Amino acid sequence: MLALQALGQELAMMSKRQYQKIEFPSEALAEAITFYRGIPDKKHEARRRQMQFIGKLMRHIAPNSLQAQVQATRQTDSEDKRKHHLAEQWRDRLMNDPKQATEFLNRFKTDAQSLNQIVRQARKAIKIKEDKGESKVLYRILLAAIGH
Repeated sequence: MLALQALGQELAMMSKRQYQKIEFPSEALAEAITFYRGIPDKKHEARRRQMQFIGKLMRHIAPNSLQAQVQATRQTDSEDKRKHHLAEQWRDRLMNDPKQATEFLNRFKTDAQSLNQIVRQARKAIKIKEDKGESKVLYRILLAAIGH
């Protein structure tokens, strides 16, 4: 019973983006968790009672599919974080040494001309201290290339 309640707690604490990906086997459970998410943090007793109700609803379903979905969401999030960190590292490397673009192009597929052009623009903008989003554009290009 406590394990089911803990799973319900984990579902309730997910980010909105993660929560929307979950397919619930019961509409009542989805409504109960959505209601819990709407209860203000200051209402401790209301949150506790609602969580007990969620635990009660969880006893009537097979939690295996929900556990698998939660696990898949965790793995997806960690993979996304890894890609973002890698894109940040490559942006820093390219900003410090534009010749690293060859190595990036050998590892990931992207348009060489547009990559070199945005690297030049971003370096120039940083040099004259008027960055108007060029480094963000570079980051997005790198992230898109890494994602494919």
